[in-house]
Amino acid sequence: MERIVFLCLVLAANALEPAIFTLSTMGNQFEAANSVELLATLSNTRIVGNCAMSCYLNIQCRTFDFNSNSQECRLFEGSVDTGTLLSTSSPTVVGWINIDSSVYNLYNASSDECLNNQFLYSDTLSGLCECPINTFWNGSMCLNQRYAGEACENNNWCRTGLFLNCISSVCIGKKYLL
Repeated sequence: MERIVFLCLVLAANALEPAIFTLSTMGNQFEAANSVELLATLSNTRIVGNCAMSCYLNIQCRTFDFNSNSQECRLFEGSVDTGTLLSTSSPTVVGWINIDSSVYNLYNASSDECLNNQFLYSDTLSGLCECPINTFWNGSMCLNQRYAGEACENNNWCRTGLFLNCISSVCIGKKYLL
């Protein structure tokens, strides 16, 4: 797969926060691991850069796809490594944020330190910088929560919004506990 990399720079609270996106070749569409990962469908998005910026500005977004004919931009919370790139005949491209552990250096810091952080949530109740909703801390970075049948170490690893629990190191839903 040919890769095109571009950089979006956003000025946030006296600092420049870079996000590097990788783009697939034209003719790819993203299929999330679960349909609940579709965050938004934006119409009248003229260029792929606008779609990338919309993804960057949404703390939950990790992947997007953009169709240049329909000018439709879809934002997903699932990362490219948990979903699937599907081949399509439409002029669609998939983009994803390249995330490494360095963007999580402020994890567990005082919440005022991550007020404008794109990758961590400033939790006013705990007073700490925490992982965004539907992600969990694996010891070095925030990863997408897992679905039924996937490996886990504790309940935080499982998709809580789908009522999954970690039982015997596997995410299991309530209907399987009866």
